[in-house]
Amino acid sequence: MSGKPFPRVWRLALIPSLMALLLLLLASTVTSSAQASGSDVSSKTVTQSSESAANYWTAERMRTAQPKQVVVRDSLTQPQAQKKPKPQPLAATPVPTSSYSTFPYATIGKVFFTDSRTNTNYVCSGTAVQSSNGSVVDTAGHCVAEEGSGNNYYTNWIFCPQYLDGSCPKGKWTARRLFAHSRWLNNADFAYDLGEAVMNTLNGRTLVATVGGVQYGANLSRSQTWHALGYPAAAPFNGNRMYECVSTKVADDSGSPQPIGISCNMTGGCSGGGWLIQVNGTWYVNGHNDYGYSNRPGVLFSPYYGSAAQSLFNTAQAA
Repeated sequence: MSGKPFPRVWRLALIPSLMALLLLLLASTVTSSAQASGSDVSSKTVTQSSESAANYWTAERMRTAQPKQVVVRDSLTQPQAQKKPKPQPLAATPVPTSSYSTFPYATIGKVFFTDSRTNTNYVCSGTAVQSSNGSVVDTAGHCVAEEGSGNNYYTNWIFCPQYLDGSCPKGKWTARRLFAHSRWLNNADFAYDLGEAVMNTLNGRTLVATVGGVQYGANLSRSQTWHALGYPAAAPFNGNRMYECVSTKVADDSGSPQPIGISCNMTGGCSGGGWLIQVNGTWYVNGHNDYGYSNRPGVLFSPYYGSAAQSLFNTAQAA
């Protein structure tokens, strides 16, 4: 690579107005930290009370939660990505509100959290996943912890499934433990921008018992038709409604394993929202809204869900 400064890539977080050529990143929460027993899995146990985290998120704080900017790679560098013609971005379509409570849309929600180092509130999206503990939310690593920070997990972390127009109809689910990959925490490696959150029970029930959960799909073919879901907030969106893009792969990015790009114009706020696929009638989460490049508008990337992703999820579902 040349010595040119890196242009900004946008991460999909909440932003009041669209700033065209930057990456929007969404962070996440928690308090006391520990390296999980897996060599590349890190986690932090939340010491904040569930009541405190839920009460923190007033309607005003949810409305004004902000994005985070990060600088990443110069451009798409893989030859196969550069040589493909640039398609017109696929316009995200609003999910009918009548479908929010139907499967698999019922598993999608908004994530809110605070970076305690700056006392700044952020927003992302996430997906409830079938798991041994019935309590796992799949999301992006940057919705859980700050890239390259080593241990800066976020606080006040909650999940609002089926979020609609400022309300959490299925309740505010608070995190009890957060998980990220060490290559995200230590190296800001976008191929490992993976995050999981384990939620507390609410009214004596687990998250999955309340809203359902999709299966976790790792080490699958890179040729799929993905349903990318989330809550984009930058113009022309406002973060109040769930949107969907349905796309096959349009690009591969650099990295190992290579992140996958789809055609989608969702903006900041949708980070961490699941890429769902249907196989023999069963729905799986097989990626998430993660980042995009200013020189490739309308292409939305996810880390490939391979063995590292599966290991992270397995550790979370056993917690």
